[in-house]
Amino acid sequence: MPRLVAEIRARATAAVLAVGVLAAACDSGAHPPDAQATISVTSAELSIRFDVAEGKPPTVSVLGFRAATAGPDAPDVLGLVDPLSAAAPDQGCALRDVDEAMSALVARGSSIDLEELSGVGVGLGPGEPLVRPFPRVFPDVAGVVGGVVAEAPPQPLDLLPEHLSIYGADAELPVAELAVPALPRLQAANGAAPVGGMKVDASDGLSLSLGGGAGAAGAVVELRPFGATVAVICAVPANASTEAVVTIPHALLVHLPRTRTSSWGVPVSIEVARRVRAREPLAPAGARVSVEVRAALAVELRP
Repeated sequence: MPRLVAEIRARATAAVLAVGVLAAACDSGAHPPDAQATISVTSAELSIRFDVAEGKPPTVSVLGFRAATAGPDAPDVLGLVDPLSAAAPDQGCALRDVDEAMSALVARGSSIDLEELSGVGVGLGPGEPLVRPFPRVFPDVAGVVGGVVAEAPPQPLDLLPEHLSIYGADAELPVAELAVPALPRLQAANGAAPVGGMKVDASDGLSLSLGGGAGAAGAVVELRPFGATVAVICAVPANASTEAVVTIPHALLVHLPRTRTSSWGVPVSIEVARRVRAREPLAPAGARVSVEVRAALAVELRP
């Protein structure tokens, strides 16, 4: 009899353990993944920018890199490496601050390691030499972004091309042909014709009128104070008409930092840009290519 009781107890214990293991297995699948779990993302970026200014020849610059990002999320890497490429809001205007974005990376425990996107060439038309970026050490930022990028500094052009070709490291023929987007013109700032160095009273906000043959739809308007890391970025809706008015509220303008260089207002660059993006086979998993045209006007604002 004691032997029978011991055997029954042993079987009962085994059954309890089996149920416990099964419950633990089921329970482990019921929990959602940890929101702060570290992820690793690799990406490749190629940015081609044309700067245009009235009375001056246009210039072209190229930036390319691969990025290995570690952290709980995948940030806008191109916008961190090149603040001029920061993504515009889906609609309206928003404040962008590179220092705050870097601080947020540190707080989340993220890091971005950069490696040059080598062997890439950009062709600007028949008879024009290829623009090839070369390696440059990217300065370590806050201990979270650093490495090497490939860069070609601004080079003057006779004319702004309508199309460009992208070549890979071992390709004799282009791997992609992309159109250079047309840029709308800044036609007025608070009703006044835009002139370099003009003073604009923006105490009630700032209205910028865009137009021209290219149309304003899909353009980006930015206010960039000189020597500051903060900017106001506004998106023109893709369904906007040929002409559009971008209104920047006073509540955003007051965040533009004042400097000692002017006793009247805040020296800023009003910049109008349009960019197109495509994914092309420049890296094993493809690369995101950004082609942008940008124009800038230096003014003083009194928020």
